Amino acid sequence: MTTTRVPRIAPLPPAEWPPALRALLADSHRDGPGRENLFGTLAHHPVLAHAWLSLARVLTHEGTLGHRRRELIVLRVAHRLDAPYVHRRHRTPAADAGLTHAEIEATATDLDSHAWEGEDSDLLEAADLLAVNSPIPDGLWGRLARVLSPGQLVELLVLAGQTAAMCATLNTLRTPSDRQPSLVVLLDRERCCSAGQCVGAAPEVFEQDEEEGRVTLLVAEPDARYADEVRFAADLCPSGAITLVDEEEPARS
Repeated sequence: MTTTRVPRIAPLPPAEWPPALRALLADSHRDGPGRENLFGTLAHHPVLAHAWLSLARVLTHEGTLGHRRRELIVLRVAHRLDAPYVHRRHRTPAADAGLTHAEIEATATDLDSHAWEGEDSDLLEAADLLAVNSPIPDGLWGRLARVLSPGQLVELLVLAGQTAAMCATLNTLRTPSDRQPSLVVLLDRERCCSAGQCVGAAPEVFEQDEEEGRVTLLVAEPDARYADEVRFAADLCPSGAITLVDEEEPARS
């Protein structure tokens, strides 16, 4: 199945942003590219945009959780809320924070598919619960409280909430990424029936687990030269476990 994202509210071009919002983007260039359409969408409400992005800047640059913990939470909440824009946007910061490629990929799979241990496991479990507004049980809270200060615990909750709000906003508005049009592959391993036809069609993108038989996604954004093979693989999948997202930039006047 292939879907196309057309924004419900087109991002405003930078020339139409208020000066304060342009200054925020300029001040945050060290965070890397990939936020122009986010800022342009928020620019429809300048006061709210400034408040939102100021909070994001505090969490990113003045928070006390530490970079690794922060990126684990953001990546996991983005995955749970099906927000590929946010997950992709944070892959580079996560790598800079010390997460390995395997760990970054594992934040978008079942938690038991990777050997998460100790604090990482607790943070990801908490992210899963917070993403869907479920209570954190006393046992998990106690483990978190042994390694995090009261201030860090508060920051953890605010970070998860801010990430969830961003995911909901971008998903609902269908805000596109700043990147050129690309093919994004989404794989629902729970629906996978282990037919393996996708592996034969696009072995550079899919791999079949020898023990359980289910397919694993090797590359979420495959190179353009594999696009035809990936589309064929999606068409072959008998369980409909593969979704392809063609992201298109909005026309700007």
